[in-house]
Amino acid sequence: MSDRLSVAAASPLDRRSRDFLLLNIFVYLRHGYVTKASILAEALNRLGDDTAEVHLARAVLRYAAGAHAEALEALRELDRVDPLERFGDYRLTERQRMRRYLKLRCLHEIGETGRVRDALDSYMRHGEAGPDASE
Repeated sequence: MSDRLSVAAASPLDRRSRDFLLLNIFVYLRHGYVTKASILAEALNRLGDDTAEVHLARAVLRYAAGAHAEALEALRELDRVDPLERFGDYRLTERQRMRRYLKLRCLHEIGETGRVRDALDSYMRHGEAGPDASE
């Protein structure tokens, strides 16, 4: 299934409207308006947008707000929609590495020492994204 069809099936909004709202979330976050950005991301989710981009935005915003346990929950939802794990040798894309790093930081912040070691091993095992890895 093409990316365009999967986004249309997972989002109640047309692509242009959804991209506009995601851009607003990014701009709000860059200017330090974490609460405003979070409201938009949560609204998109409540509207039924089940895309990886919205789940990732929710995880990042929750982390930025210091809600580490909630950020981990958003990452679990993201893993359900867009699983990271694959079989064989592969290099993570920048977005996948960021997701792993975010999970690692959240686990560290809530004091999950055993899970931090596993997350760190997973993060380090796959190395940096290659120059031709695109997202």
